[in-house]
Amino acid sequence: MKRWWVIELFIPREFGEAVSNFLIEQGTTGIEEIKEDLISLGLKAYFPKDGKEKKVLHALRCYLKSLKKIAPGEFRAHIKTDSIPDQDWGENWKRFFKPVQVTSRFVVIPPWSKVRLKKGQMAIVITPGMAFGTGTHATTILCILALEDRLGKKGLSVLDVGTGSGILSIVAAKLGAKEVRGIDIDGVAVENARENVEKNRVSNLVTIRKGSIGSLHKKFNVVVANMDLKSLRRMRKPILSHLKKQGYLILSGILEGEREGIRQCYLETSLLQWIQDTQKGEWVCLTFQKR
Repeated sequence: MKRWWVIELFIPREFGEAVSNFLIEQGTTGIEEIKEDLISLGLKAYFPKDGKEKKVLHALRCYLKSLKKIAPGEFRAHIKTDSIPDQDWGENWKRFFKPVQVTSRFVVIPPWSKVRLKKGQMAIVITPGMAFGTGTHATTILCILALEDRLGKKGLSVLDVGTGSGILSIVAAKLGAKEVRGIDIDGVAVENARENVEKNRVSNLVTIRKGSIGSLHKKFNVVVANMDLKSLRRMRKPILSHLKKQGYLILSGILEGEREGIRQCYLETSLLQWIQDTQKGEWVCLTFQKR
């Protein structure tokens, strides 16, 4: 019988996205959040049991050591490993992922669930765990709310940078965007996003591409980027070059203490005016408009 190898990991919560992305690069087929509070985050990462377990574990420990060197303050990480039979894998997903109302308009559901929607609500079908963005993280919710605010006018074009599961691209299409491009450098994320786009029947509006933002030669009315702080700083120039005049820029993946620094980083270009910021827990979303 096929078995799965499981890494259970507890880390400081601000490193959740970075560590999740690293685990995806190492070949995980799914990541489950098992605990989150103001300080720590618990993750379970599932791998096929194929003899590469020691190599993956060694790479993870080296990566965590590198984070400890650059992290301000005390960095603690705890790792446990286990293996489970194949049939338990599917049951784990069904047990932990239930329909979630992320805004008054959108309900995120896994493919195996059915839900009765209220008047005016829309369902977003997302296969959880394959890439960042199952709809439950604060940064995803903040971006969805920002898209609801900025896509009131129909027929706008949207670029979703670092699309992950594709959830923000799908939301944009359901909110009336005429064209949506989702882009990600991670092949697993791209595959998952394309699957989710198809399940939500928005393939006629949404295109998902693997590659960097520099490979695009088009400007958009709205650009949304839900990424880590380092990526938002590094990609400032290409992000702004793909935003039309009077277009809206939505940024998240930002902790409360990082808000002012990243806001000034983008305002100092003199190309933007700040519109608003929203917050959920310790996470912040910033909205700008291009002059």
